[in-house]
Amino acid sequence: MTTFKLFFAHQDEEQEAWLRSMAQQGLHLLKVNPFCFWTFRRGEPADVVYRVDFPRNSQDPDFAQLMQDAGWTLAATTVGWHYWRPQAVRGAAPELFSDIESKLRNFRHRLGIFVACAMPLFVMLVITDKQRALEQLSLPFLLPLVAALLLWVLVMPYTIVQLMLKIRRLSNPLPG
Repeated sequence: MTTFKLFFAHQDEEQEAWLRSMAQQGLHLLKVNPFCFWTFRRGEPADVVYRVDFPRNSQDPDFAQLMQDAGWTLAATTVGWHYWRPQAVRGAAPELFSDIESKLRNFRHRLGIFVACAMPLFVMLVITDKQRALEQLSLPFLLPLVAALLLWVLVMPYTIVQLMLKIRRLSNPLPG
């Protein structure tokens, strides 16, 4: 079964909870693509825990081996995102990051990636002669381009701000 579900870069907990609820319904993650289409295999309902990661070097075979040696199974990957299934220990699911500093490092890494991705578009929007570009492009090409740019312009700042807020919350937890 394949379904569409959109998550943003700061929504680890939401993704993990959704994937767990899907597994409890007997839908186990097979793959996810960059366009937010998730493919599941039907099976027995199970309480399967998922953890989301965006590692610094997603191609590092030593990291993948370390995770597998620790009992984690790589369920799916897409554009740098890794979806792990850890083995439950005495009914509790292990966390991917055991301390705040590791979580902060992970979210700062994501923030850096998104800022770096947003910069070329920002520079292009500032320095491009928009009138000349509009005159040179045909309408059938221009409409999807403008739609994609608008989406990008809306999603990137939202994602960057949400990552910054997540980092701030982790850095300054409320007492209690």
